[in-house]
Amino acid sequence: MREGRGPARGVLYAPDGEEAPEGAPLLDVQRVLDVAENPGTRLCTLCGCAQELTPMLRGFDHIGDS
Repeated sequence: MREGRGPARGVLYAPDGEEAPEGAPLLDVQRVLDVAENPGTRLCTLCGCAQELTPMLRGFDHIGDS
């Protein structure tokens, strides 16, 4: 996952996402989860970051609830 800078600060992108700013640092999984838990952080929905991380942040219990 990549963390944006400047106007995109606080946005996480998938590492292969075209929306990620050029030169944004590549983060390891633990750092991504730490950053994603911050209330000011947004997860990019265009590149799939939100879809990939939401189950890890919310837990997997809700998957069988439907």
